[in-house]
Amino acid sequence: MFRDRMYRFMIGRNGVDQLGRFCLFVSMGLVILTWFTHWGIVYLAAMALLGYSYFRMMSKNISHRYLENQRFLQIADRITPVFKNAWAWVKSLAPSNPYRVYVCPSCKQKVRVPKGKGRIEISCPRCHNKFIKRT
Repeated sequence: MFRDRMYRFMIGRNGVDQLGRFCLFVSMGLVILTWFTHWGIVYLAAMALLGYSYFRMMSKNISHRYLENQRFLQIADRITPVFKNAWAWVKSLAPSNPYRVYVCPSCKQKVRVPKGKGRIEISCPRCHNKFIKRT
């Protein structure tokens, strides 16, 4: 019932697109920031962004909202690879562990084995129990 009314209300309106979703997430982030900093200007910016995103959702000027969204996507396509490359660089700085650690089922001794060897039989150094695990 309510869902049908909302569906009829949204007919001919823009709805949620990528720019609207981005504005919603940024405004949520700004609201969370104001919880910690209590800066009024940040809160006003968050409410303005939230209002703009609702304006975009309820707008019946779909062609203008479509052009705005296309401009946003062009800018986002230029910026996104920069962040992906930066994240790959940050991940490359973190040391990777070439070993997996398993616990022997009988004596609970930790056993370190190399990663990427497939399904192997592991022999416990303490109790000499053998068990099979995938590395």
